[in-house]
Parts: sequence; C-alpha cells; structure tokens
Amino acid sequence: MISAEKQFTGGLNMNKALENTSIFVGAYLVVMGLTYLLSSLGSADLVVQSLDGVTSPDTAVSLLPLFLHICAIIALLWISLVRGMAIGKEWIVLLPMVAFAFNFIPKLSTIPIVPSAYHLLAIVIGAACPIIATLNKAKQ
Repeated sequence: MISAEKQFTGGLNMNKALENTSIFVGAYLVVMGLTYLLSSLGSADLVVQSLDGVTSPDTAVSLLPLFLHICAIIALLWISLVRGMAIGKEWIVLLPMVAFAFNFIPKLSTIPIVPSAYHLLAIVIGAACPIIATLNKAKQ
C-alpha cells in the first residue's frame, strides 16, 4: 500500500514535469488531440443537442465518449493550471475554458476555428512566457 506522503510527492513530480516546456507542449497536444478525436466521434453532440432541444427519446447515445471528453477537458485544465502557476500566469487556465465553452454552447459550437485558436494561444503563452522572462532577466 502506498502511503499518502508518497502519493503526494508523486503528484508534485508530475507538477514539476510540467514546468518543462517540451513536456507541457507535448502533454497539451496529446490531450487536446484526444478532445478533438472524441468530439469528432460525437461526444459533444449529446450536450449540444440536449441544450438545443433537438434530441428525441429514440436517440441511443453512449455516455462513455462524453465521460472521456469531460475527463480530457479536466486534464487540459489541470495541465494549463499547473503550467500557469509555474510561469506566474495563473489566468492561462481560462483559455481552455473558453475553448470548451465554444464546443459545448449550442450556437457557439458552429464556429469551428475559435476553440483551436484558444488552444493555440494557451500553448504559445505557456511555452513562450518562460523564454521572455529569461530574456528580460538577462537584459537586467
């Protein structure tokens, strides 16, 4: 059995790993790709259709893709929150939140490029801010 102290330090190791820019970008891209895959399989359609009032009682939809999509969203939020805390930009977690709002709000879900732009912005800010901070320190 693993003690609570070892479990806690394991989480800290993962948080430390996300301080590395390449690990952050890789993890973000993998989980983001999973959300796009699950979205293409129709996981967000259940939410969009039920909010739009389009679903019929005859529609048989599996909830597993929706559950996996929500887990991937939570993972992306965690990745961006940890990275934001590491670089001093805690607000970076808002970018994936806006992206997912555009995926799940019925009228906004018809605009396909906005979520991708927000994800790209989160990656660029998460990767570039430590470099900019290092350059500013070197100038001083």
